[in-house]
Amino acid sequence: MRLKYLTLCLLGLSLSACSQHVIKTNTSTAGLEQKAINSINAMYEYPSYDYRGKFNVHIEPNQNKSTARLQPAPLDAALKQKVEQYLKDQKVNLNSKQKQALYDALAQDKSSYGQTKVDKVIQSMATILNDMQFEYDGSVHYRQKMGSFNLTARYEKPTLLVQAKMPMVLDLNDHKFYVNYFGFMPYLVNKENQSNLAYFDFSKYQGLIKQVDYKKFVEYLKASSGVFYRLADQQNIQALPVSSAERAAGVVEKIRLKTTIEEAFLQSSLYGKVNEKYLMQSIFNINEQSLEKLIADEVDAQSKPKKPSSTKNTKTSSDDASVVSQQLYQLVNQHFGVEDEADAYDSASEDASAAALEAAEATQAAAWESDDGDHAVKNGDGSESDVEAAYESGLSREQCDSLSSNPKITYGDAQYCQSMHGVDVFNPTQSSASGLISYIAKLSTLEELFSVYNQAQFIDDHAFKALWIKHQTEINQALPVADKRNPFIMDISLDDKGRAINYDYDLNYTSPELQSRVNLKADMQVLNYGKATSIDRAQLKRAKTWSEVSKGSMFEQSIDRFTEKMGQAGIVERAAQPYTLSLDDQLKVIAEQRYDATRSYEQTYKAVFIAKLTESTPQVVQRYSTKELQEIASVYAYWYSSEEVYNPQGTALKAIEALQKKHHLEDDEQFNYPLGESVDRIVSGALRGDKDRQAWKKLQAQYKQPQQLFAKQYQIQFERENGASSEEKILLEQTANILGQVYVAARQNKLTLKTIQNLKVDHDEFIDYEIFKDVYQKMLTIK
Repeated sequence: MRLKYLTLCLLGLSLSACSQHVIKTNTSTAGLEQKAINSINAMYEYPSYDYRGKFNVHIEPNQNKSTARLQPAPLDAALKQKVEQYLKDQKVNLNSKQKQALYDALAQDKSSYGQTKVDKVIQSMATILNDMQFEYDGSVHYRQKMGSFNLTARYEKPTLLVQAKMPMVLDLNDHKFYVNYFGFMPYLVNKENQSNLAYFDFSKYQGLIKQVDYKKFVEYLKASSGVFYRLADQQNIQALPVSSAERAAGVVEKIRLKTTIEEAFLQSSLYGKVNEKYLMQSIFNINEQSLEKLIADEVDAQSKPKKPSSTKNTKTSSDDASVVSQQLYQLVNQHFGVEDEADAYDSASEDASAAALEAAEATQAAAWESDDGDHAVKNGDGSESDVEAAYESGLSREQCDSLSSNPKITYGDAQYCQSMHGVDVFNPTQSSASGLISYIAKLSTLEELFSVYNQAQFIDDHAFKALWIKHQTEINQALPVADKRNPFIMDISLDDKGRAINYDYDLNYTSPELQSRVNLKADMQVLNYGKATSIDRAQLKRAKTWSEVSKGSMFEQSIDRFTEKMGQAGIVERAAQPYTLSLDDQLKVIAEQRYDATRSYEQTYKAVFIAKLTESTPQVVQRYSTKELQEIASVYAYWYSSEEVYNPQGTALKAIEALQKKHHLEDDEQFNYPLGESVDRIVSGALRGDKDRQAWKKLQAQYKQPQQLFAKQYQIQFERENGASSEEKILLEQTANILGQVYVAARQNKLTLKTIQNLKVDHDEFIDYEIFKDVYQKMLTIK
């Protein structure tokens, strides 16, 4: 949510930061570094300008990959045996069918063998992107607070030619964003509006935009533009010769910056970090309290329920609870004489509901992060580890490289090398050459180091350079070695006034993680400084709302996640599939069984841990004994649990601390965070559902007929979630009995209108399709 507001601010402010003076720099005496910075800042010095350019992306998959790797390989025999032994030691009882399903899921999902899924995605992307050309053009008008951007994509093959254009306009005076997406998605626009712009009105955010200090924002943008050049080594900034064709086009000087993706990303991130409070408080004039209130108001406004759209021609499956729930919804509407409600479906409210769901997901993510903070307090004296101490106590890149030849590697050291240096000590040939992904993980540590300078005071490019030099040692430790970094080159062409008129970018990224090489080439021309092409206001007057433009099209019939609660999501988008369990679903079952048997968080965690570890890093499972894996799992359980759930004391705590020292698992960098959190979520879910499972078992013993069992469970869940008065309980019981009949009929593939013929209007408010789906799913698990 916060990113959403900041993005709107940035879009608006980049057009609002107007100024009328011109550059006064003496280009004959300024150094190349300052010339480049001044030339870029010209875009902020003129009231308007035009721009145009093109770019293309080329993806080159690793040609050495065997075609056989595209096929799912069976789980390695030794790995399978290790997992089986571990589960046996943990007393996890699975029948042969359950075991095979688990091994099949591990073979399908494992990330270190073949990367089947990733390979297919990369190949698909390469097939399309390598033959596509992208072009764009537009203009910026600071005084009018308007800007345009037109994107054109062209795909050409011997037997196919496709070209699409998407015009866009941002108008901050009228607080509207306009777009015509017909060229890219013709099925989302009705026939009458194919040439019209659709607009999104963001006037409710105008208060945020008006309180921004534009002058300070311009200075911030100028300084941020200069960071790359200010921090570059002098040998990486050079003058290039100007060709006769370029001179004819007005170019008098060219300057090249040679850097790397890793350095540019780090410089940009840390510069933003040290100015975070200044940007929010002094430029945007937003404090945490006002932002939280704004977000709360937004979520509250978006929480109103909406009417669902109707769907037709669905396929159903008695093994798919979602599909049966959807069919029930249709039958209920038909039974009560409710016709197609598509006309009442508001696409704007659809967007609002999706935003509300995103906010809820963000809240849950924040809660997980908060939990993680609790875990960190557990260790040591209750305070967070000192950032600089982590660098001093951790292993260097050279030490990690040397571990590969060590027959006995401590688990914590291996994970530290993977997290901080991108070095897989178990498979050195598979280690990340550039380590961009692991490098991004290490960025958080550096951000903590630089966060002490985030004091709501402006740190410009000169001041930031001093901080960069001060912490050069820590920065060098975070960056990959020089010859493993990915090159990024930018050429700027200047006119006789020192203004940038051409930008040429060349970016290459070799990704061991994706087993491919990506090249991005782009160029942009800036022209007509102060005399930009005007924007056609007549087309803005003809613009319609998004709902008007899409009325009667496929967009109006689209289904989002919110409508699944109404029992109708996904009908058009997917055909019913046989009921199958994913790896996580299987692990949820294992976790529930294990917790019911042991009543222990630790034992449950250890039972799930082996499968998730096999999925993420099977080489670790192969390297250590089952006893060692159980010890590592015990430490993970302690580290990632909340104290309310699992907080060993006395002898138990001393045993855990001894295992921490043995396996070098005492700092965050020595743990696999995604692994630890994912297992904790599964186990915590099993603990939260304990009471429900016990009650469900009692119901199964009490009610032998499926219809009765379904009806009783539905009634219990409905009352728990919605409540019911004495009078309402009678109607609820009647509704539950009818839904029990629905369950039986659906399982026999005989669900029709006749099944719900006794349903009355008074029963309608007691039908909760989400609860129906949940109970239906429970019934499927009965043996």
